[in-house]
Amino acid sequence: MGVSEKVRRQDAIEAARRHYLDCERIDMQSLASELGIGRTTLYRWVDDRDSLISEMLSGMVIEVIGKAIDEAKGDGFERIIDGMRRFMVTTAGFAPLRHLIQTEPELGLRVMLAPGSGVSTAITGELTAEIEKTRPDWSGEAAAELADVLTQIGMAYEWVNIAVRSEPEIDRAIRAMETLIRAADST
Repeated sequence: MGVSEKVRRQDAIEAARRHYLDCERIDMQSLASELGIGRTTLYRWVDDRDSLISEMLSGMVIEVIGKAIDEAKGDGFERIIDGMRRFMVTTAGFAPLRHLIQTEPELGLRVMLAPGSGVSTAITGELTAEIEKTRPDWSGEAAAELADVLTQIGMAYEWVNIAVRSEPEIDRAIRAMETLIRAADST
């Protein structure tokens, strides 16, 4: 992808982010008009609506989880768990994300929870790095697998509940994560 294509893609992501933060539906025709291009050009820049929303959310997630982990208390896995709790509390209370999940639950869950989705991959990547710092002997596949399961636990107890208009079960997710980490750490 050339420099100008990256800039164009970034322009589309930033425009989508503005609409998202205003709790507006991200409509590809409207977005194309706002950018002064045709819909076909927009699709060429961003692939499709799911890809655009996934990339936009992934970038935001990396910012939020990084801050949550930086502010986390404790050492080792305790710090990772505290970071996840902070991340989940922040995201569960974020009105634009709740709006997306509640107005378009299938899309929201697909871009967040589907295997290999941008959002779950972003969270898993950040957690993998933290696990590797905490336990260097777990680097690579072991850290990535643990991070992926922690991500899926958090997403299931938080976002599946929000999609069906129930309250997220953050404490329950944290207990499940702690149980998993204790079991993994004892092997």
